[in-house]
Formats: sequence, C-alpha cells, structure tokens
Amino acid sequence: MSNVREVFFQTLSNSSWANVGYLVAAAEITGDETLKELTMRCAAHSIGGILLDKEEIANTQILIQATEKENVDWELCNRLISINRDFEHYIELVSEFYKLGEVKKNDWQWRH
Repeated sequence: MSNVREVFFQTLSNSSWANVGYLVAAAEITGDETLKELTMRCAAHSIGGILLDKEEIANTQILIQATEKENVDWELCNRLISINRDFEHYIELVSEFYKLGEVKKNDWQWRH
C-alpha cells in the first residue's frame, strides 16, 4: 500500500496517450485494502493491473482488465515524439496498426 498511489499515477501519466494501459506489479500485492485501492483507481481511469511472475512468466495474471479507450490521443503522441525521437518508430507502428488493423511481426522487433 505504501507506494500504490505513486506507481498508479506514474502508470496513468505514462499511458495517457495510449488506448490501453496496464500497471504491471512484479511484487506480490498484499492485503485486501491494497487490492481494493488499486481496483478503485484502475476502474476510475480505465487502467488494468497485471501481476508479473518473474520466475514463471506463464503464471503472470491479469488481475484487473483495462478498458480500451476508443481513440488514441494523436496530438499528445506527436508532442511526445518531439520530446523523445526514439518514440517515433513505435508510434509509426501503432499508427499503422490503428489504420490497417494488422501487425507485421518483423516490424515489431526491438531496434537498438
């Protein structure tokens, strides 16, 4: 519970441009109050919650399903590109997917 608010608002800020956003926790979420607080915040802001199992990735679970926003905030995306040029390639791929509804797997390989 000690940093739920902090990491939640970081997630919210970092996903404000996206049409789907998730907070990924790599540590166990303990206590009913912590889960209740996280669920309330996620529901209010359409953010999902994922519990990452670092030891056994296949055991990773979606605790709270994100709600997809209907539209991507392209104005904000363009502003982020002007601040961080490394973000441009990613946004180009998202834009292509958004327009065509298809993914070309080779395009999504990590670029150094």
